[in-house]
Amino acid sequence: MSSEVDISMSQDELIHALKQRVKDVRTRTDYADRDCPELAPPAAPYAVAQAESVLGFPLHPLHRRLLIDVGNGGFGPGDGLIGLPGGRLDDNGRSIVELRHVLWSGPESAGLPENVLALCDWGDSIWSCIDEETGAVLTLDESGLTETPWRLHTWLLDWLAGEKLFGKMFVFHERAIINPFTKQPMLVRTPAGAIGAPYKRVKFE
Repeated sequence: MSSEVDISMSQDELIHALKQRVKDVRTRTDYADRDCPELAPPAAPYAVAQAESVLGFPLHPLHRRLLIDVGNGGFGPGDGLIGLPGGRLDDNGRSIVELRHVLWSGPESAGLPENVLALCDWGDSIWSCIDEETGAVLTLDESGLTETPWRLHTWLLDWLAGEKLFGKMFVFHERAIINPFTKQPMLVRTPAGAIGAPYKRVKFE
């Protein structure tokens, strides 16, 4: 699959490639084998503008295009992109607007920092987020926000290319356990720490 994805793909080409991939429910998200993810219909531009007004900041242009041109959540890495109100919500029925206020609390404020929104849920309280001003993709876990080498465009390109994104987000620890079903020893890999530097807000003047 990786040989079919051009790393220099334009934004229009990226949107087209995503539309093609999400037609197949089996490849719509990384966790499509666990359930049948429903692709939410595209968001109306006025709904995006309304959400931006509530949030108090604009979405990154590519994030906005994904919601308007591909679908209002339900596709992409992890359990799929979480949408705006009226779109695909997380497992607890929350949109990215609600999640803005209930995810990780920083030392001086409740919720995510200014301009940061959740992108997708990986399970076990691990999320990918986006700095909507810079397009930087961030890892959120119990230790806080960590910078990754991706921007939204390259993150999606790697996903289209079949890269195992979760495996590139963490250093993993292996340990032996007894399989509760087979009663045989087995190795399990658990995240031991997010890869990257602690997130620092970069504000453009």
